[in-house]
Amino acid sequence: MKKMGYVIGVLIGIPLFILLVNFLFFRGNNVTKNNVTEYLNHSFIDTVQLKPEVERSSTQYIIGLSRRGNPSAFLYRYLFYSEKYKKHFSLMLFKGFDSNSEERHMVLRRNENGDLLSVRINQDQLQSKKYGTKENPVPIFAIDLLNLQGGFSKNPFKVSEQTNLIFVEQYLKFFMPKEEFKNMFKE
Repeated sequence: MKKMGYVIGVLIGIPLFILLVNFLFFRGNNVTKNNVTEYLNHSFIDTVQLKPEVERSSTQYIIGLSRRGNPSAFLYRYLFYSEKYKKHFSLMLFKGFDSNSEERHMVLRRNENGDLLSVRINQDQLQSKKYGTKENPVPIFAIDLLNLQGGFSKNPFKVSEQTNLIFVEQYLKFFMPKEEFKNMFKE
């Protein structure tokens, strides 16, 4: 009878526990594919200069429990001021969602002369008075490094369209404040 209780606990109890913990503690905003698509549709692609004196930070966050382990991911932020837009920006790069994430971070750490980046910028956030300060910068998402140096056999920096979708989803789910999410995606 003990064996049967153990089997039921492992097969039913643990998965239910994981679902409950994820629902209660790691839910974030309820992001749909339509939200991600709408966010991207309200975005445009531009080129920005990432100066060497950029302010770097990283945040480890829990994306949810699973039986496979590795529930955490990293967000690398690169805070800088754009003379062109007269606003602060935060370049958002997530580690753990594709094979180039560590290389991307390493390439940006060697930023000696200023990196020229192709990025995606959301128009609503760029035009909002709430965004653009050092405390609340406009989030931007990298597409490619335009002045890559170093003799790489392949471009270690390029962010695919699929990976960019994941980055935007992670930002909307875990880092965009709930009130701002509700205002941006009124049902």
